[in-house]
Amino acid sequence: MTGVRHRVTLAVVLLCVCLWGTTDAGVAKERERVVRKPRKPAPTPSAVERSPGAPPIDMSKMWGKWYLLNLASTCPHQLQQGASSEATVINLTPPEQESSPVSVSTKTRFNHDCWEILQKYYPTKTNGRYILKGNSVSEPSTDVIIMELDNAYAFILYHKKGKITAKLYGRSTVNLSEPMLTKFETLAQEKGMSLAYLFPFPTFGHCDSVTKDHVIAPLGGLLETVGGERRGGGD
Repeated sequence: MTGVRHRVTLAVVLLCVCLWGTTDAGVAKERERVVRKPRKPAPTPSAVERSPGAPPIDMSKMWGKWYLLNLASTCPHQLQQGASSEATVINLTPPEQESSPVSVSTKTRFNHDCWEILQKYYPTKTNGRYILKGNSVSEPSTDVIIMELDNAYAFILYHKKGKITAKLYGRSTVNLSEPMLTKFETLAQEKGMSLAYLFPFPTFGHCDSVTKDHVIAPLGGLLETVGGERRGGGD
């Protein structure tokens, strides 16, 4: 069990940087070509900011359960592991005070078992912008920017060490809006990610419950398996 915990912890460390993805074999070949291309320059500040004049984000619409529907990423690990995605669901709990962090629960599968990753998004002075702290003292933090949000869909951008990951979340996995999916593709392209960088996610097989020894939570800058051994975070 200890070996499994270690592998899951490593997967979570990579998750904090890039998360998961999926695609068919044809796109997988395209991803391999993308990985071998010369390294792209780090995104400019404008690439990870909301559009000027965009309406404020109403965070009251963000709380609760969301399904990960689609993802776009420039992270090499994501491009290489795109075919190994699993159905993923997150739940955001509102903070007691505006200055307190948002509690985020992510449930997914690893080796056919359900796992839950607990994280904290720390607020900033900018509306819709949060910080996800690194899993160790030496690991940089991740910028979390809620680009767009309504009652049914949310576009969230993650920026870490010059790499961008954009995610499309929905309240439901049925009757997906084609205009919304197209809008997400457009957003990804605006951030420098073509269709080869997009990975749709499974719409079935989500985890509902997780046993205590399959819960991973941050503790003092480390990732700890609740009810098990503590494992250090790191690249």
